[in-house]
Amino acid sequence: MEVVATGTKKSTEEDKQRIREIMGEDARMLDDGSPRALLDTIRDYRADMLIAGGRNMYTALKARIPFLDINQEREFGYAGYDGMLELARQLSLTLESPIWTSLRTPAPWQHTAEGVKHG
Repeated sequence: MEVVATGTKKSTEEDKQRIREIMGEDARMLDDGSPRALLDTIRDYRADMLIAGGRNMYTALKARIPFLDINQEREFGYAGYDGMLELARQLSLTLESPIWTSLRTPAPWQHTAEGVKHG
């Protein structure tokens, strides 16, 4: 898994330096967590998944990519070894969900037999 960006809205300069150490100098740090900034990042990096707090779920759905809610109110703990196993399990369940193939496929009414798009 390659992390391509991280939010830094509440980060200190020390936090940002640590992010650079972990992710490299070219890491995209988003001070602006707006849907537009997230959608641009998803597009620019061709991200396969958005991992963020619950308020970003609809942004991921708009981008038609899997979403994993890691907000502090989540149902699963990710601390320690057992937590990393749970995170891996949640990532797998999210990425392998059959909904993503369906979501990315045009609806039957969007194309006629001749291939003309309606709507």
